[in-house]
Formats: sequence, C-alpha cells, structure tokens
Amino acid sequence: MAVSSALSTALSGIRTTQQQLGVTSANIANAKSTGYSRLSTSSSAQVANSRVYGVEANQVTREINLLVQKQWRVSQANSAYAETRVTALSALDNYWGAPNSASSLNSVYSSFTTTLQKLATTPGDTALQGSAVSASQNLVTRLNQLSGDVQSLRQEAESNIGNAVSRVNSLLETIAELDKQVVAVGAGGVNSTAALQDKRDAAIDELSEYMDIRVTDQPGGAIAISLTDGTQLYDDVAVTLSFDQQGVVDASRVYSTDDSQRSLGTIRISSGPGSGVDLFKSGSIRSGKIAAYKELRDETLVDAQAQLDTIAATLSRATSTRQAAGTTVTGAGTAGYTLDVSGLTEGNTLKVEYTTAAGTKGSLTFVAHNGGTAPGNGFTPDPNDTVVGLDLSSGTDIGAQIAAALNAANGGGTDFTGAALPAPPAAPTSVTINATTAAGAHGVVNSLSGEISVPSEQAGYQEYPLFIDGSTGKPYTGLTGGADTITGLASRISVNPKVVADPSLTVKYSGSTLSGDGTRPQAILDALDSRVFSYSSSIGIGSVTTPFKGTFEGLLSQVVNTQGSIVEDAKNVADGQKVVTSNLKERYDNSRAVDLDTELMSLIQLQNSYSANARVLSVAQELMDVLMATFK
Repeated sequence: MAVSSALSTALSGIRTTQQQLGVTSANIANAKSTGYSRLSTSSSAQVANSRVYGVEANQVTREINLLVQKQWRVSQANSAYAETRVTALSALDNYWGAPNSASSLNSVYSSFTTTLQKLATTPGDTALQGSAVSASQNLVTRLNQLSGDVQSLRQEAESNIGNAVSRVNSLLETIAELDKQVVAVGAGGVNSTAALQDKRDAAIDELSEYMDIRVTDQPGGAIAISLTDGTQLYDDVAVTLSFDQQGVVDASRVYSTDDSQRSLGTIRISSGPGSGVDLFKSGSIRSGKIAAYKELRDETLVDAQAQLDTIAATLSRATSTRQAAGTTVTGAGTAGYTLDVSGLTEGNTLKVEYTTAAGTKGSLTFVAHNGGTAPGNGFTPDPNDTVVGLDLSSGTDIGAQIAAALNAANGGGTDFTGAALPAPPAAPTSVTINATTAAGAHGVVNSLSGEISVPSEQAGYQEYPLFIDGSTGKPYTGLTGGADTITGLASRISVNPKVVADPSLTVKYSGSTLSGDGTRPQAILDALDSRVFSYSSSIGIGSVTTPFKGTFEGLLSQVVNTQGSIVEDAKNVADGQKVVTSNLKERYDNSRAVDLDTELMSLIQLQNSYSANARVLSVAQELMDVLMATFK
C-alpha cells in the first residue's frame, strides 16, 4: 500500500472515530435526559475497484424497541381512560358519603324514619311534628345536593372534553411541524434526525393519552397517525378538531346522534382530511381521556342522576299515592268490582285482572292521561305488562273505556260493562267494572285495584302529598302534561309548603283526627318499608327482561351498593391496567436508555482506535520524512 493511501485511510479512521466519539459523548451527557433515546452509529468500509481505501461512519440512529413503543401507547390510552373514570367516580363516591357518615343519604334517610317512628308513638308532640318536617327537608335537601354534584361532574366532563380537544389540536400541529423537519433534515441521508424524532415521539406519546391512535411509518422518515378505527388525524396534513362546548349542563342536557335532539357538545373534524366527520357519532374515539369524559358525561353520570331521580320519584309516590283495592259487587246478571278512585289523576294506574271466555287469564294496566297520545307499554317496567290509556279528558266514561278494552281482549262481544260516578266531565269518585253472569261461557273480572293520588293533605287517607315536584307543586305521578317529568326530579323535589307551614299535617289526615292518633306517620313508614315498586332498567339496575323490584328502602340500598360496586370495579380495572402500562413503560424506557458502563467501554475502544489511527499517521509521516531526506 502506498504511503499516501495509508495516510488517507488513517485520516478517514480518525474522522470516523471522532464522529463515534461525538455520539458516545452525547449519550453520556444525556443519560438522565427525559425522552432521550440512546444513539448509535456503525462504520463501513470505503471500497472502490475492489480495493478498500478507507472507512466512514454510517448515519446516526436511535436505539429503541418500536414494537414495545406501540404496545405502550395502546396501553397508555387504556390507562388514561381507566384513571379518568376512577377520578370522577371516586369524587361521586365521596359525594354519596361513607355509609356511617352523617351526611350520607342512608344516614339522612335513617334520621327521617327514626323521627317518624317517634312521631307514630307520640303523635301529639308538636316538637316532634316540627322535627318530622325538618327531617323531611333534610332528606330532600340531600337529594338536591347530590343531584347538583352529579351535574357538576357532568359539567366538568364537558369542560374537560373542550380542553382535551384544544390540546390535541396543539399536539397535532407540533407533530406535523416536527415531521416535516425530520423529512427535510434526513433527505440527504447524512444528517441525524434522532433529536427531532425524540421530540416527535414525545408529542405522539402525549397524544396517546387522549385517544387511541395508530402510528404508521411513511417513506422518508415521515409518519401518519390515525385513530384505531382508521379515521385519519395526520398524513402530511394535520386535521383540526372542533368541540361545540355547552355553557351549562344540567339533567335535561343530553347527547344524541340526532343533532336536533342533542344539547351537549360533540367533536368534529373541522378542517383537513375527513372534514365534517362527527367523531362521537361515528364512535371513532374508543379509549383515552376523551372517551372516558364522554362516557362519564353521557352514560355513567346519567345513570347516577337517573338513580337519584328514581329515589325522589319513589319517595314522592310512596307517600302520596294510596293502594286501592276493589270490593266485590253483584247486580242483576252481573258480577264485578267497584273501586274508590277519588283523586285519580294523570299518571295514576288501575289494574284489572280477568279471565276470557276461553279461560285464558290476563291483566291490563290502565294509565290515566289528559288527552294527547296514550302511554304505551314502556310506561311501566314490567316487560309482560299490557298498558292501555285511560283518557280523563274524554267524554267517554272511564268505566266504559275499561270495559271496551276488556271486551277487545276477550275477543269482542259485550261480556264486560263499566261505569263511573259521577259521569263525565266531572271527576269520578268511583268506578264499577262488571262481567255478565249469563249462562254459557263468558269473561270474568278477577280483581280491580289502583295506585291513586291522594287529592289533599286532609282527604281522610293516611297517605298525603308530603314530597312534591317543586316545578309543578304536585307529587310525582309519572305524567305531567302528558310527559314523564322524572328527569332532574332529584334536583326539584321539595317538602309540601302546606306541611312546612302546618307540621300537624304530619299526623292529621282529616279534620277530626285525634291528637293521639299515630296512624298517618306509621302508614308512611309502612309504605316506605313494605310497598314494592318495579324500577326501569334505564337506571342501570336490573334488566329490561328482569326489572329490579323492591321497596323504597330496598331501592336506596341497591343504589348505594351499585355505586360502591361501580367505583370498586373501576379501581380494580385501573390498578390492573396501571400494572400493564407500567411494565410496558419500563421496557420502553429500557430499550432506549443509556447505560453508562456500556458507553465507557465504548469510549475506551474508540480511544484505542483513535490512538491506533494516529500511530499509522505518525509512521506514515516518518516514512515520508525518510523518503524526502533520501532525495535531498
């Protein structure tokens, strides 16, 4: 080899070693830097005409496990989703209060029933009467507060979605800018893009907290980002998301895929690829913080509100409606039942059990309404129930309406007859339903019963309008103006102002009630403790085919237990996901971490290489000196 070739080769070795030393020194200096990925560079021989004439350093690359990175980002989205739910549900659990807490709904209700028990024993005690009213007010105040707490969490979720969308837009802009720099800097195939890639990865990592994303490598070092359902977020051009955030969130505000019914915000792609796509409507965001916020706002907390509203509705109905049972009556060629329907109002129900002429047993539930569309089978939770409207505003006698429905169920004919007193348009005070007893096969009325509102505080019944809907001034019945007003009832329920003004009404059910008569407070206790209601599966308890049935106390216990279970389950899921994410994070970080021992060993090797190349230069220089001296 010529001396000049030796000089050239040694110089290339020194240059390559210097570049490798630069990489090693960068690794050592950034060993503790957050988000830094270990750099490496290899070398390759310079060959021409089958002869090696030097060495050169290859492009600097990052040491990183891309498969683990991908797995970690998926897990990070799931972890953020789970943690976001736990945070909100834990706050809700704190609002409910511990079972032994004086502020818990259970404790407040227990204080209310304890006061009623004392009043039933000592009904003439005016101080106890006042205490009963105060305990009632404390109970509804607690329901009002809990409803407000739930809506506050929904409001927070709405705001958090807006904040998340702003951050996602900012991250996408950052990613787009860095991606273009990576492509431009790496275009020559010489300059390192590692630092830019680290910055780009940091932005993508944060983006994966908000939504479930998929990153795809593109030519030239570029990337594309989409949601896991394929919706594109970035591919040379970043999309911009918009969120039409609502200022006030209450129980009446709902999300719907029908924009005309929607009163809460939704996320759309406002510019870029896929412009106009509604990401909530398409269900594109499946994990991450945004998915958790939406689920809390539109499902979990809606269920919690529905449970509170059902508690309020049952409390009002149990204390203000009476269970009326028909008494048997017979007449010329007929037999049936008569029922006291004083106070019958929209939302009240009458139930008739019957046997057809063919011997088939059945039942019909009649729901009172004031004109308009008659309630359907969905009015009651019972999946096997047959609901028939009973129009109180019609000129047709309600007894005749019941008889007509029974005859239709009987296959036609005139077996059943009915009439109410007084006749329309006056409010009926009783209704009689008969079936013919003529010889031969015919239909039979087996029973007649009703859930009927008590019209006033001293109508002679033990039940009375103690808890009312503050917006209507009336007890909840299931229908108001033809619509079910249960949504938000927990925020509106209050104690009847007449009872507040005259606490003796907690005892006096008529003008002649004796001061020592504790029948009313005991009857209210019995109604809350013994009367069984069926509850809609929309509250997240029971199912459509097997609705939950129970007393008011049973409902209260079930709701509290359900809330506790939801929080516990969410914590377990979050803890499990945290372990998975933590393990992947450790593997991810380890795959790109700088090991100082390894770098120091590399430094020694590079030092030796540098010395060896320098020695070659020195020897070559000596040979050149000898050569020059020879020809002097």
